[in-house]
Amino acid sequence: MDAGAAVKEAVKRRKASEPESAEEAFSRIAAMSLTDKERAAFVVARQAFRDGRIGNVRSDGKKWTKADVTTAGYRLQAAAAEMEREGRIKSVLLSKPDNYRILTADSELPAFIERIREECRRQMAEWTDRFDILGVRSMTAGDFEGTGVDTYIDLSIGFSIWLPLLDEGYYLPYGHVDMFNGGSPADGFYFLTEESAFRSTDKQLTRSAVIAAISPYLRRPEHGKTFHMGSARYDLHVAIKDGYEIGGCVWDTLDAMHTLNEHEQSYGLKALIAKYGALFGIPGPIFTFEDLFGNRSPAPFNTELVGIYAINDVKYGWKLFEWQFEAMANAAGNLLECYAKIDSKLPETDVFLARCGFCIDLDGLAALESEFKPKLEEARTAVFESYGIDASFVRKMDRTINKRKIDGWIAAQQRKIDRHAERTAKLKADIAADEAAGKTHLKRYEQNVTKLAELEAEDLTPADEEHAPLFTEEFSITNGNHLAYLIYDHLSIRDRTGQFKRGKARSTAADVLEAYYEEEDALKPLATVAAYEKLLNTYVTKIPTAVEADGRLHSEFKAGGTATGRYSSSGYSGRPIDILREFETEGLREA
Repeated sequence: MDAGAAVKEAVKRRKASEPESAEEAFSRIAAMSLTDKERAAFVVARQAFRDGRIGNVRSDGKKWTKADVTTAGYRLQAAAAEMEREGRIKSVLLSKPDNYRILTADSELPAFIERIREECRRQMAEWTDRFDILGVRSMTAGDFEGTGVDTYIDLSIGFSIWLPLLDEGYYLPYGHVDMFNGGSPADGFYFLTEESAFRSTDKQLTRSAVIAAISPYLRRPEHGKTFHMGSARYDLHVAIKDGYEIGGCVWDTLDAMHTLNEHEQSYGLKALIAKYGALFGIPGPIFTFEDLFGNRSPAPFNTELVGIYAINDVKYGWKLFEWQFEAMANAAGNLLECYAKIDSKLPETDVFLARCGFCIDLDGLAALESEFKPKLEEARTAVFESYGIDASFVRKMDRTINKRKIDGWIAAQQRKIDRHAERTAKLKADIAADEAAGKTHLKRYEQNVTKLAELEAEDLTPADEEHAPLFTEEFSITNGNHLAYLIYDHLSIRDRTGQFKRGKARSTAADVLEAYYEEEDALKPLATVAAYEKLLNTYVTKIPTAVEADGRLHSEFKAGGTATGRYSSSGYSGRPIDILREFETEGLREA
């Protein structure tokens, strides 16, 4: 080892024995490949360290890893978010209007029910016939707060209602729980603070007393209710779990908004209030559920905070309902009449269908599966035969769909060929120089001659498309790129994607292909495959997996649940159905 190499090795050993500084660690990690999320966390952690807000991210003296730094950044980001949330909570608690009433003693319930009666009496006198088209004599906006959004498992923790003529909002808490842990926003992943937490010593109503008080009104179909932003179905489910059924649920502001405008960017209540609120007297600011509670249940938060939020919601819901009602009444055609006769009946109908469920003929579906699977395989085989999908087809497809990869390979191969030529030319020049100088006895000369022979023996593949490798070796009917080549290139079907998806081209999405199948005879083999796949994957094999422990399919329905505004349904997936397989096992044992 020469002196220079020895010095470098000594420096290397010294550096290896010295601990890495924090700035060196940050510089090393900054040079790594980081996602946008990781980069943002890294920046936060580095600035916090430089500001002295955090110390070393490791206590064992080992080198910092990317995970060490980004995790520290995530904690700091979470703490900052919680600090902001705590600030919003304080502002909400300080801004409680005088007409927001949060009841905490059962003795207040009779007076509350009398206020509902007064509201109904006044509406029937002052708004005579106003809501006749909906089949009701009065209207209020209501909402249940719950432990979550699962319509079968989660429980309600409180009820809120807005009385528009009295200009009063009420929140009736009865299911809040004490989960206070003495946390602080500065802790990072804290849960609750003293100011926002519900404590076991805090007062709230009795669940049974609330249900006994409000259920007679909520049951009555002649007194209408609006529940906001698609939650009508949730609220109807909640009432059934509490032992009664809501009548007169004649408006859901999410359904109504789909009817008024099917192109809204967002149908969330707060998003709509932020967009349209100024038109009906709610200028903002508007706090979302996440702004105040994050992704937690509201149950551990105190009744004052949840109450103000809940009353705001029913007030917003009422204002949105009034605006929607008038907009439909003034719209061209019979929009309000259509909504009143059809859409207003859907929430109660949907909940009845969902809870009742459907009996499924599992044996019949199994028979269909046995019938359709062989036919699907036959249809797939027919696709290959009808379109002549062979090795030649696959090669042409590969050259088309992988053009960028092929061009990249050609460029890389040409660089390899050029480097080979340069090395060959240099070796020849060195050999010629040694021969001219009579130095053929040198070891260098022998090595160069050997290397030249090796290079000249190499058989380099030409850098052109013909010799480029296959990047796709077989056709797959489930691969979108392969289908696009078959449809648009091989069969030359005119691309009409723009009619269905603005700004898109060469789509193989199901809705686009369905339109093609109706118009293009050349696509009949593909249409047959699609038909069997849809029958099997959407119904025959999927429905049995969604059947619940009671042996029925409980589907959740949504009006306007699709991009095209059609009804949608999805199987309930909140509870495991393994119990079914347990019963099957027991039956086999008995047999």
